[in-house]
Amino acid sequence: MGTPCKTANDRGLMKPQARSTPVEIPRIAIISDIHGNFEALKALPNHYDELWVLGDLVNYGPQPAEVIEFVRKRATLVVRGNHDDAVAFDRDPQCSSAFEQAAKETRRYTASVLTDKQRGYLADLPHFRWVRRGRWTFYLCHAMPSDPLHRYCDADMRKWRKELATVGTDFLFVGHTHLQFSLHNNDQWVVNPGSLGQPKMGTPRAGYAIWENGSVRLKSYEYPVQKTVARVRSMPVTIPTKEFLARVLRSGAVHKSKKEARHVENRSA
Repeated sequence: MGTPCKTANDRGLMKPQARSTPVEIPRIAIISDIHGNFEALKALPNHYDELWVLGDLVNYGPQPAEVIEFVRKRATLVVRGNHDDAVAFDRDPQCSSAFEQAAKETRRYTASVLTDKQRGYLADLPHFRWVRRGRWTFYLCHAMPSDPLHRYCDADMRKWRKELATVGTDFLFVGHTHLQFSLHNNDQWVVNPGSLGQPKMGTPRAGYAIWENGSVRLKSYEYPVQKTVARVRSMPVTIPTKEFLARVLRSGAVHKSKKEARHVENRSA
């Protein structure tokens, strides 16, 4: 897969000439699920040529407008997440049960601090992107190609093979679960960079991925979590929601009740 196309010579009259300079392949940072956490976003190491964003710029976090402006100005590719969709169109993001109340309360706050232009930006985000860099092809979406906004799927290749076969690209980049993973199947990869703004890997470190010359590295970094927590506690939402969001940020985890576990399992089936 991913074989580069040959360029035809001019009307077949001249022999193909070797390129005088090699094609430059960009170093790409892939991020997802920022959730209004501008402190985490602005601490992202800037050692990249392109920035790709896999959705959920907003909700839960205290600075959605700042996140949108950063992404709008700096990102090369952006796709829509379920919370972007929910804020733009005032509808249910269909998030997991543990987050339902927090999502509802913070959606009202998020919508109240965004301008019409910023809400329009979210509404105009595509559900997916198919792109090529050098000899490699990529498919980007928030959740899964078969359900780009809402379906949860963990790091189980058995569940990803059909999705990979459908898109037919070398790399499939997804987010949504806030869990980092990289899976290989024959000549294809499915990669989740984890969450930048609300990680759930058992650590508060912001997660992301770097793609370079056909290889992916899953990475993370520290950011001033307490600054985000302080801003969350100043949001106009209920105290239980503030404390819930603060605990998730500080621990990088959320306790799954039996109901929550069943919800994720059902959506992954």
